Amino acid sequence: MKLRNRIHLYSTLLTLVILIILTVVIYYSFSSLAYSTEADELDSVGEALLSTFNANETADPSDILRAYMPVSGLIKVTNQEGQSLESVQSPDITTQFPGQPEEKSGTMVVDGERFAFTTAPIIWSDGTVADLLIAKSLHEVTGNLETLRLVMGAAVLLAMIPVIISGAVLAGIVTQPIAALTATMRNIQRSGNFQKLPVAEQSSDELKQMGLTFNDMMALLEENYSKQEEFVSNASHELKTPLTIIGSYARLLERQGLEDEAIAKESISAIRAETDRMKEMIEQLLLIARRNETAPEFKEVELGAFLTETITAFNQSYDREFKLEVEKEPFVVLTDSVKLKQILYILLDNARKYSSDRIEVIAKADGTAMIQIKDYGYGIPKESLPYVFDRFYRVDKARTRETGGFGLGLSLAAHLAELLKIKLEIESIEELGTTVSVIFSSDFNVSEVELKQEGSR
Repeated sequence: MKLRNRIHLYSTLLTLVILIILTVVIYYSFSSLAYSTEADELDSVGEALLSTFNANETADPSDILRAYMPVSGLIKVTNQEGQSLESVQSPDITTQFPGQPEEKSGTMVVDGERFAFTTAPIIWSDGTVADLLIAKSLHEVTGNLETLRLVMGAAVLLAMIPVIISGAVLAGIVTQPIAALTATMRNIQRSGNFQKLPVAEQSSDELKQMGLTFNDMMALLEENYSKQEEFVSNASHELKTPLTIIGSYARLLERQGLEDEAIAKESISAIRAETDRMKEMIEQLLLIARRNETAPEFKEVELGAFLTETITAFNQSYDREFKLEVEKEPFVVLTDSVKLKQILYILLDNARKYSSDRIEVIAKADGTAMIQIKDYGYGIPKESLPYVFDRFYRVDKARTRETGGFGLGLSLAAHLAELLKIKLEIESIEELGTTVSVIFSSDFNVSEVELKQEGSR
């Protein structure tokens, strides 16, 4: 069964059950009140009869009983043995009461007809104690209750008409966004194009929130799909070039390499260089793919010693000047030293590739811990700054191919920084240089006071 039909059916049945329960409660409350009212009236008649009977000892008992006989009723007096001493009743009453009721007053059914009754002891004219019974037919009340049942039944049926209509409308309102969502998803499945739901701006209910959430999800999927397509395209392009070069030199070796030693050496050198480039790029791609597999292990790291070790390694590996300045010591942060070193290696290697002057590394605390890497090289155009962390993005493709860049290093650094809760900021002016700031979250700073307290324990 469709959701719309279920909502319509369940809402209609629930309303019907509620109306039936209310109708039954009202009917039985009214009938109980009507019956008890008749019984109370008979109690008053019995009290008046006994008062009159006791005050007129010489009067004919039959006359007194007839004077107080209810319409469509009877009065009966029986002795202790159950024998009738006197009995008067309306002509329309043909029912014979089997005996004295056990209750003092109330209602009872005799031969299929309901009566209200009351009983009381009475001192009869011969001085004996007898039982007085006053009964009244409730056929009028019963008829009124039957009419009430018909009216209430008709009222329930009439009330169900707008309930059924409103239930259908409500089911349509609730399921319309779901149907639109389903239709949109089917269109996406058939066409392969991402689509969004139309959302009513004036609404603020859960259905609007569902539509907005779906649209946000579609936007995210479309963005990720575009990035994936771009990534595959760029990776294919980057791998195609070295493979083409390797294939060309392999064919050259096959034609002339065995006869010409110079061509053989050139081909082998080129193939090796391109193989190394492919290996480096594939390793970076694998690092990006595995970046979320291991959670960072946060430990206290003293930046002064950590940066000294890193800069010393670069000074020994490259014929360049790497200068380090630490504003205070000890300078401690909570971070993963392995991943932080990987970030610094990427940033320092970029600074080395794209500048020929000195490179400065400054660790300082400007409200929070920060590492700045400054170079005095080519710089980055202002319009390229928003895209430098995108995969395969290169400011100058010809220049970066000469330096061996793939446009993956900064993307990997950005992902590692996200894991470490580190913010990367780049400021650059063309032909003047670039400054990359590695800013630690304030939650991962360890103050000098805390470190001294820890050391004194």
